[in-house]
Amino acid sequence: MFNKTTSPTFKNFGDLIYENISFDYESKFLFKNKSIKTLFLVDRNDLFIKVIKGVVMILVSSDGNTLESFIINRTLNLKKGIYFNLICVSDDCEIKISCDSKDLKSINLKEKYTYKNISPSLNINEIYTKFYQEKGLNYNFPGETHPYWELTYVDKGFLSTTVDDKKYELKQGDLIFYAPLQFHTQSTLDSSSSYLTINFNMDFNHHELLCNKVFTLQRDSYFIVSKLIEELSSNSIYSNDLSLCYLKQLIIQTLRLENSYFQSKPTTHMQQTYENNLINEIIKFIDNNLYEKLSVDTLCRHFCISSSMLHSLFKNNMDNTVKNYINDLKLNKSKELIKNSTYTLSEISEMLGFSSIHYFSKKFKSNFGISPTEYSKSIYD
Repeated sequence: MFNKTTSPTFKNFGDLIYENISFDYESKFLFKNKSIKTLFLVDRNDLFIKVIKGVVMILVSSDGNTLESFIINRTLNLKKGIYFNLICVSDDCEIKISCDSKDLKSINLKEKYTYKNISPSLNINEIYTKFYQEKGLNYNFPGETHPYWELTYVDKGFLSTTVDDKKYELKQGDLIFYAPLQFHTQSTLDSSSSYLTINFNMDFNHHELLCNKVFTLQRDSYFIVSKLIEELSSNSIYSNDLSLCYLKQLIIQTLRLENSYFQSKPTTHMQQTYENNLINEIIKFIDNNLYEKLSVDTLCRHFCISSSMLHSLFKNNMDNTVKNYINDLKLNKSKELIKNSTYTLSEISEMLGFSSIHYFSKKFKSNFGISPTEYSKSIYD
């Protein structure tokens, strides 16, 4: 996440100016750069920067080595002795600065800093066809090639496929991708099969990450597939948009299977349905009792399950511990309550079941990087 210059941590580098001020000397500076190699040294007490156009990131350092970044959302007065430079986050930017940048001393960075914009690595432009097919015994499709991507997901039964003369066997919960112009066949042989087939146009340069392999869907991907099938079968408003979103999400989740960090044990449809229903009920119970002192024992007694099963449910389905999940919800709720300005911090701490205001403040700062008091001040800046 980005930090803004209204963040309390920016106070180490400069002050915010809220009133309109006129500079004794000013120059306008147009720029589009997404990277920097140097830092400028602030050698005076009256160096002001004001954004005229665009989204501008300022990089600041107290020692010329360790960089911190902030999005400028107020006029700045940088402190003497601070190093800085600017990056244009939007297409083009313009600032007003109270000096000539040519007069500022500069130092070279050890490594060039480049802003990494938030943009897609893959883009799905259009879904051409969508089929949910049910094939009986001994079905045999002799094969084809086409200039677009194809996804096949086996919902029930087994499916055999040959890709570039190599045979693959897919079972329930497996999916496979065929790249543009990749020859492939499909057959059921001695078992029936129900499967989803989608043909689509996708901009993606790393074919080797998806092709010539069978993926077994993990727990979090089952929900995506079910929602994708639902939207592909719907005529509701924006169903096409949601279909594209779910397809892209499914592909990204599949790509993440290549990273062992995201892998979890495969599960059966029946087991996953049971766990989905149970975890949903537990989450509803936590939401409805957020102001109570919730514990693992409380949840285990209410749902008649063991603590090991509860921990396993949260680890496999939420990628989190029970305690951390509850604490995260309570801390996010505390931010809402602070914004409303109805209660004191001590009252909020007590309402949400924290043992003390000290413990609440400690957990809040650990999660969000600032104390509740600092957060309360920052939301009005």
